[in-house]
Amino acid sequence: MDSPETTRVKRWPWRRVCVGTGLILSGAVATFLIYLLLDEPVRQWLLAHPNTWHEHNWVNAFRQLGKAYVPIWLVLLWSCLTNRWRTTAVTLLALLLVALSVCPLKVLASRPRPNDPARFTDHAAALDTHHPWERRVSFPSGDTAGAFAVAVVLALSVRRSWAVLFLVAAGAIGLLRVTALAHYPSDVFAGMMIGVLAGWWSIHSAARWSSENTSEISGRGRILLGLLLVVLVPLLSPFVGMKALVIFLRFYGAAAAALLLLGAYAVKTNPHLFS
Repeated sequence: MDSPETTRVKRWPWRRVCVGTGLILSGAVATFLIYLLLDEPVRQWLLAHPNTWHEHNWVNAFRQLGKAYVPIWLVLLWSCLTNRWRTTAVTLLALLLVALSVCPLKVLASRPRPNDPARFTDHAAALDTHHPWERRVSFPSGDTAGAFAVAVVLALSVRRSWAVLFLVAAGAIGLLRVTALAHYPSDVFAGMMIGVLAGWWSIHSAARWSSENTSEISGRGRILLGLLLVVLVPLLSPFVGMKALVIFLRFYGAAAAALLLLGAYAVKTNPHLFS
């Protein structure tokens, strides 16, 4: 006869599947309603009231957090400082799930962006072929999905006072995508749902992994990886399609470094601070 703990472990995957399926269905319905009721009115209002505040240097640099490799770089550096790799592994898993969800949906939907002047013609793709295909299609918002995936993982890994900050930042990135006419509201909402589901699924999948103490890296390995992240990656990023990292570091590099060092010191003095 199975013990209560064994029964709970066996039932949990099915509960997770049921909850995930319910969230997907409710998210799909909400996305469709937003598509019907909000997308075109919001687009028309933004066209009638143009704004450029999202192009401000500080705002534009903040928006780069929606590019997956920027938060990956930050969490890798955090792990080098603290020798805590579990959160980084869960973040990478969440972003992988986002990529596996967003890319096929973009191909299937092939929805032109709201700022595409040829969105109602048969030549929309041909008019903008100098951009990668993923930058010419709108549904869903990959930046929003990635931002929410990282935010959910971090929010469920730290204390609640910090969780709100991560979620608000992800929401701001999604809002900026709408105000810049890069995405419709339904694109952003769908991206948010994908990111939340990816983060939630990754966190609960990681509950079956071994403890974090078994995934440490030696001091030399951490120093070498840290040097590569701090020196080599920013230098090479403009040449390998990672210009967003340079833009982010130009305006927030000092603040990010201060927060990472402060957080590493806090973890060292109180190992259970973010547990």
